[in-house]
Amino acid sequence: MQLFFILLLIALIAAGYYVYRRLLEIEREIRAEQRALVDEDDSSSVEAEPAPAPAVQEASAGNETPNSGRELSEAILQRVEENPGLTQTELYANFPGKDRRDLQKILRELDQQGQLRREKKGTSYRLHPL
Repeated sequence: MQLFFILLLIALIAAGYYVYRRLLEIEREIRAEQRALVDEDDSSSVEAEPAPAPAVQEASAGNETPNSGRELSEAILQRVEENPGLTQTELYANFPGKDRRDLQKILRELDQQGQLRREKKGTSYRLHPL
C-alpha cells in the first residue's frame, strides 16, 4: 500500500513539474508576442509621424491649440473620423504637447459616452467613429 502512495506522489510531482515547464513556455511565447506588438506599434508610429505635422501646422496656422477638454475631445473625434481604425498610439503622435494619460482619459470618456468605439488591439486600442 505504501508503494502505491509513493508511486502516486512521484507521478503527481512529475505532472506538476511538466505543467510548470509548460506554463513557463507559454509565458515566454506571450511575452515574445507582446514585444513584437510593441515593436510593431513603435514602427507604425514612426511611419505615422509625418501625418501629425499637417495637424500641428493646421493648429498653428489658426493659432489655436485644443486647450480645453471639450476642444481636445472634438479634435480627437475629428482625427478618428479622418482615420478610422487609428490606434491610440498613433493618435498620441497627433497631439505631441498633450499628456498621454489625459488623452487616454478623454478616449475612455468618449467611448463610455458612445461617441467613438475602442477595440482592443495588442497593447493598444483601435479607434472607430460611431
